[in-house]
Amino acid sequence: MSRDTDAKTDPKTERLFDKRTVERNIKKTLIGRKDYEKHLKTLPDVASKGVYGGKDGEEGDGDGEGDGSPSAGGSNSGH
Repeated sequence: MSRDTDAKTDPKTERLFDKRTVERNIKKTLIGRKDYEKHLKTLPDVASKGVYGGKDGEEGDGDGEGDGSPSAGGSNSGH
């Protein structure tokens, strides 16, 4: 039942490499810095899935709709 992908999908292993706790786990010597760097290299590149730019509704977002004033469009006034 042991497969190469089991280590990557094992919840305990995933928790060791979680970016929120990895520094603590390295300090506690639960994992090594080299193990973490090796883990990072195995992760897929998902940069193309990212969304770049400002928040929704921010002026100058480049969508060409409206002038950014609250009265433009007017139907979503919340009243």
